Amino acid sequence: MIQPLPKKIAYWFSTTVIAILFLFSSRLSYSQSITFSEVNYHPDSTISSGSWIELFNYGTSNIDLTGWYLKDDNNTNSFVFPGGTAINAGERLVVVTDIDKFTERFPGVANYIGEIPFGFGNNGDQVRLFDNTFTLKVFMEYADSLPWPEAADGGGRTLELIDETQTPDDAGNWFAGCIGGSPGTAFIPCNDPLVFDEINYNSDTLLNSGDWLELYNRSSSGINLTGYSLKDSEDDNAYFFPANTQIAAGERLVVVHDVALFSARHPNVSNYVGPFIFNLSNGGELIRLFDSDGELTFSVVYDDEEGWPEGANGDGYTLELLDPLGNMNSGADWFDGCLEGSPGIAYDPDCSTGITDLQAAQTLQVFNNLSSGYITLNIPANLKHSEIFIYSTGGGLVEKITAPDAHFSFDVSHLPGGVYFVTLKNETNFLTGKFLVQ
Repeated sequence: MIQPLPKKIAYWFSTTVIAILFLFSSRLSYSQSITFSEVNYHPDSTISSGSWIELFNYGTSNIDLTGWYLKDDNNTNSFVFPGGTAINAGERLVVVTDIDKFTERFPGVANYIGEIPFGFGNNGDQVRLFDNTFTLKVFMEYADSLPWPEAADGGGRTLELIDETQTPDDAGNWFAGCIGGSPGTAFIPCNDPLVFDEINYNSDTLLNSGDWLELYNRSSSGINLTGYSLKDSEDDNAYFFPANTQIAAGERLVVVHDVALFSARHPNVSNYVGPFIFNLSNGGELIRLFDSDGELTFSVVYDDEEGWPEGANGDGYTLELLDPLGNMNSGADWFDGCLEGSPGIAYDPDCSTGITDLQAAQTLQVFNNLSSGYITLNIPANLKHSEIFIYSTGGGLVEKITAPDAHFSFDVSHLPGGVYFVTLKNETNFLTGKFLVQ
């Protein structure tokens, strides 16, 4: 007679088997040729198409979804795919929560199905796809905070998958897509006519021009900003552009928080408006642009954490956009601009304006400018033990050093040839200069 297993051993055995089966089914999901490729979980209310998710068959065979299930983290929430539902090889299918909203925003998209009887959580959620035998095929658990792309959380953008052959349960495999998303089609670079291409969110105390940002008209036509508004993450924090405010094709307009501070630091800049009533957070935040119909037309979430340019966070530099067709909600698409920025004009790699027009700064004496070995700084006594910042002409922070004494020499032979800017600062003084490495 076979004796029953002790309760503890039986419990251990059953839970282990369940865990192994779950892991096996999870691994099956990533050996399949179907995945989640785009998620719209917290749409902006002014351009809402409801929440939805896009499935992508990246394999070479068609997939019959008849009787498959889509669930969130609640097992009682379930959407069953009706008979005849299929995704052909290389094609996509959007599963929507609100057909009326979706078709109003995307009248040209026909490859959708719905309605899902549940939504996707604004604060994060699970999304699970099971086949008709209730085997888990695809799993992801997203969040509305880093390391997940924050611009998808009410910023009007969607989560876009980077690599369909890798797990969608990895935050690093997603980026913030275009405004409104690209349901039913593969992602293509966003082609926004108006973008934020420079942001000054945390001025150096000695070079304080207040918070400001620059709008760039990338289109081939002038844009009338009458009725447009600028907001941060709070809808009540709104700046409305004055009537008949124009940006010509290819031109820029600066929007400033403090007109007096800005005009004092940039007396030659006239293409600006303001003031706006809210501050740009020193810790990073969402900034949004709405058109004259009150609809979201552009958004960016900048940050001051690792991966974002350090010089813009209180060291006198600005965030400059690298590529308006790139992922502008990633720190990799921004760089440290010139000292005090380049408001109202295109970025100048020589930063000539920022170096020659330093009202509160003094020129830092740099010796052996043509040396490929060492350079020496003649540091005033009151600036000993200050921080030294070295920037490339592209705005990138190359080195950060503490000056030990009044005549400080350091090795630059490891730097590629070119012009570099060096700044020296403490709480009350700011000096700058430049040197050449051959």
